[in-house]
Order: sequence, then C-alpha cells, then structure tokens
Amino acid sequence: MKNFTKRQLFGILLTVFSTFFVVLPAFGLTSRELDEQIAAEERRMTIMERRTAYYEQLIKKAGEKEKGILDQITQYDQRKGKAEQQIKVLELKQNKAERRIKELNNDIKKTDARIVEIKGYLKERFVAIYKYGGMAELDLLLTASTAHEAMATSILLSKIAREDEDMIEELGISREKLDASKKELEEQRVLYASQEKKLQAERQAYKAEIQKRNQLLSKLRKEKSLHEQTAKELQKAQEEVGDTIRRLMRQKQELLAREKEKNKKRPSTNITYLPSGGQLAWPVRGEISERFGKRVHPVFKTTSMHTGIDIRAPRGTSVHAAGPGEVLYVGWLRGYGQIIIIDHGNDLSTVYAHLSSTSVDEGQGISKGQIIGQVGSTGVSTGPHLHFEVRKNGDARDPMKYLR
Repeated sequence: MKNFTKRQLFGILLTVFSTFFVVLPAFGLTSRELDEQIAAEERRMTIMERRTAYYEQLIKKAGEKEKGILDQITQYDQRKGKAEQQIKVLELKQNKAERRIKELNNDIKKTDARIVEIKGYLKERFVAIYKYGGMAELDLLLTASTAHEAMATSILLSKIAREDEDMIEELGISREKLDASKKELEEQRVLYASQEKKLQAERQAYKAEIQKRNQLLSKLRKEKSLHEQTAKELQKAQEEVGDTIRRLMRQKQELLAREKEKNKKRPSTNITYLPSGGQLAWPVRGEISERFGKRVHPVFKTTSMHTGIDIRAPRGTSVHAAGPGEVLYVGWLRGYGQIIIIDHGNDLSTVYAHLSSTSVDEGQGISKGQIIGQVGSTGVSTGPHLHFEVRKNGDARDPMKYLR
C-alpha cells in the first residue's frame, strides 16, 4: 500500500467530504391558484345546474301541452350555458394537467441527473476503499500530533461514514421517486387525453345548442303563424315576472315577520335599502335601443307592451346594481333568459334580463354599483343587450323616471 503524508491524507478526506455539500434541486411548482380557480368554476357549474333543474321542474308542473316556443329557447340557452361552463372547467383542468406533465418531466430529468451524480461519487468512494482499505484513515489518526487533532479527525471520519450511508439511502429514495414520477406522468397523460375527449364533446354540444336556437329563431321570423302565439307567450311571461316578484316579496315579508315575532330586536318588515327620493344608477352604459311602452316587437313584428328599456352593450359587459338592496331572484324566466331581480325595499325592485352570466345569489346583500352579472343575449333577443325593468309592487314602471 502506498504511504501518504499527513497533509495528503487530510486533503483526500476534505475533498471527499466536500462532495456532500451539493445543493439538491428544488422539485415542483405550486398550482394552488389554479386549483382555487377550478373549484370556483365547479361551484358555478353546480349553481347553474341547480337553477336549470328548478326551471325544468316548473315546466313539468305546467305540463308538456303548456310548453311553448319561449320555453324551448330557454332550454337551448340553458344547455348552451352549461356546455360553456363545462368547457371552462375542462380547459382549466387541461391547463393543470399540462403544468403537472411539465413539472414531472423536469422532476424526472433532475432526478436522473442526481442519480448519475450519486453513482459517480459512490464509484469513486468504492474505488478508494478497494485500493486503500481502512489504512489511510488509521494512518491519519496515528499521525495526529495532539489529542485534540486526533479527536477532530475522528469526528470528520465518522461524519464521512454517515454521509456515505446517507448517500446510498438517497440513491434508493431517488430511484423510488423516479419510478413514482414516471408512473404519475403516464397517469397524467391518460387523464389529459380523457379530458381532451370530453372537451371536444362539450364544444360540439355547445355548437349544436347554438345551431338549434338559431334555427328556432329563424323559423319564428319566417313563419307568421308563430308570431301571434309567441307574442302571447311573451306577454304572459311579462306578467309572470310581476307575479314572481309579488310572490317572493310576500314570502320575504312573512319570513321577516316570523323572525320579528321570535326576536323583538329584529328590524321592521318594511325595510328600505334605497333612501327616500333616491335615484337609481345606470346598470350599464350604452345606447337605448328600445324604450318603455308600446312597440312593434323586433322579432315577432306584433304590437306589444315593452315593460322596460333595452340598453345595447357588447356581450360580457359588466352589469351593475342600480341601487342597494337584496337579491330576490337569480335564475331563468322564459322570454327573459337568465335574469336577476333585486329588492330595493318599499315595494321597489329592478330586473336585469338576457344575461350571459350572474355573479350573485339569492338572499345576498347588494351595494349600489356592485357587479352582479354580464350582458348577454339569452331568451328572446336580437343581439347582446341588457333588458332593464323597474317594478313597483310587481307592476312595471318607466325606468327613465328613476334613473339619474
């Protein structure tokens, strides 16, 4: 065996020891925000399904004979909306799967590199042990000039031995991690392919519902025999809005009265959110395409009462609450499409119709100017716009007398 000087032996040990201070690569990236977004969109999907189911129950109660053109249009809108929301959820999940696949590929690459690095070090260590056995370490201890130096050398040798064991253990863990990452990568690829298939199906369903809706509206425009029938349905739908408001207001007052009876500290049932004499703010800025009063319907070409005003605005434009209050109803009403009704107190309420989406729920307190939904063209409409109504005890009033 070759004889080493004390300085040479100590230098070899320090070189070996320094290999353990390699910084391990960081694995993975957080996807918390993406998960939160997926959860939010899934909640919206659940709410949408609940509201659709409620509307379908109303239709079933009325019976198939009572089902008219407006109900068919509403159902097409609902199915289109559900497909659109499902597409949002699936696209987010696709983004998550893509990100995870990228993370796993990076993990595999880094783990592979680390395994090669550990193998290289262990190979050098095994070669050194084979050549010199344990004599080099013994020589280093025996040549120590002081007890303190011998103790320091012994500690260093023990630490190297422990690091050898840790390195071998890390090699095993890295191999397990590599196998797990490869397995998950394959699972993610299968999941991605499955989601892609679902996404394509939902996009086809979305296009199909749009086509069905457009075909029905085209038929309405061409066949005069349907004009009068559908115009009567729309007139009835306008009356149903008033009936709905009165029914909900009555239920709300009864509930407040019962709560007041239980707790004398509860407020009066005559709640007023809008100050006396207070005016409403514009829910959206845009050109008024239809005013309150009698008009010739743009689709049916029949003379009928227009119970609100139509404000033209691009699809997706934010719709704001005209005043403070409480959300009385969120859902679907035939002819009106997706709709929100807000109670402002003192028997005053506002209606927001033809919405593409909503961002509030029933019973929620609303402040003036708060975003409650987005402009759309659901229901019977000639294009994206907001149909805005002001109702007093359920009866339609000219909104221009209330707007600033």
